[in-house]
Amino acid sequence: MKTLHKAADLLGPSFVLLWSSGYVVGSVATREIAPLTVTLWRFVVSSAVLTLLAWWRRERWPGTPRDLAITIGTGIVAFAIQFCALYQALADGTPAATTALFACSSPLLVAVAGAALGWDRLSGRQWLGVVLGVTGVVVTVSDRLGRPPSLVALGWVLLGTGGLAGGSLLQGRLIGRGGPTALTAVQVAAGAVVVAVWAPFAGSLAIPAKESAWVSFTWLALVAGVVGPLMLLALIARHGPARGTSLLFMVPAVTALIAWVLVGEPVGEVAVLGLGIAGSGLWLGRRRTPTPVVTPARAPVVTAVGATAPAELRGRWN
Repeated sequence: MKTLHKAADLLGPSFVLLWSSGYVVGSVATREIAPLTVTLWRFVVSSAVLTLLAWWRRERWPGTPRDLAITIGTGIVAFAIQFCALYQALADGTPAATTALFACSSPLLVAVAGAALGWDRLSGRQWLGVVLGVTGVVVTVSDRLGRPPSLVALGWVLLGTGGLAGGSLLQGRLIGRGGPTALTAVQVAAGAVVVAVWAPFAGSLAIPAKESAWVSFTWLALVAGVVGPLMLLALIARHGPARGTSLLFMVPAVTALIAWVLVGEPVGEVAVLGLGIAGSGLWLGRRRTPTPVVTPARAPVVTAVGATAPAELRGRWN
């Protein structure tokens, strides 16, 4: 039991490190490979690996047309829209830290949308955590934000952010509809089908025979593409959409640290200050609400920020 608790405690920090690396590695990959080509082959490889893992784990697949449709729709939003748009923004010259700043503001959108729809409820303390988290993100990259290369690039970033927020919100509706690996495999495959229609018209589908291109692509396809989505899905299943995605508040600061290590970009005092503010917001936002939230029977399985799915549904999820 202690081992399981330790593994759960490491899930959040591991997710932050992995998700942060994706922005830096993505910026490297899109310098060498057409952005939609990166996205397509990443999805193809990732969906194949996830399918094998789901088969090996004997996980349950979406069993009804409704479950399958919801899973496919979530995959199109969470994967196709998010990554096509963000990789295009990176290819257009938007800095990784700027992309991370916009994308990782998505928990605020998740919280507001969930509250508006009656799916989640935030306490005053948790709303303060959201505000501090967003403030920490802005402070962290404020000294290096700059302007996107064009309004088109800004549009891609905003579209990708919307895909991440919408996908995270929809993920909460998938609890109990299948195993996590099986659901993610279907979602990534759905994203691959969408990108396959578009990619041939947006550049070469070949990956250049360069070491940097293949190393960055392999990381995106296997580490970020397989482990990352499973971590995010596990966090949403464990904590709910808003709390699960609240870890994204830490990503821009950690992205800055990774960029410093990999490409020599200095980390200033402003970034350290932002990391502290975001950490405070994360602590507040992830505190459990003392009184459980009662929601209508037709609400999603993940009913409240700070609440986990009922034990019987967690059993179906595993």
